[in-house]
Amino acid sequence: MHELSIAKDMTTIIGKAIGGPRPLDRVNVTIGPLSGISAESLRFCFGEVARSEGFGEPELVITLVAARLVCLDCETEYNAKDFYDGCPSCGSINRNILSGREFTVDSVEFDEGNS
Repeated sequence: MHELSIAKDMTTIIGKAIGGPRPLDRVNVTIGPLSGISAESLRFCFGEVARSEGFGEPELVITLVAARLVCLDCETEYNAKDFYDGCPSCGSINRNILSGREFTVDSVEFDEGNS
């Protein structure tokens, strides 16, 4: 479960950005379907890591985005839910990935009075 190491990296980066552990209210992230990250596993792991490292019990808000691909055989652009979805027009899996590998921490919310 690499989501545990991702959660640990998130708290390390967040801690450096805000000057150390403090109770967080919310962390907003974006995950693409081709990132290899399980949203539910990350939610569980982040909750445990955040609590154990002094960040309280923040809500992890996950925005899931579609993968956008272009077929190299028929040039159709399409959305895919996972890596194995073929082109809806011709069925080919010969494609370029335009988006879908995303994993970003978009924002962190906390009460400025909590230090």
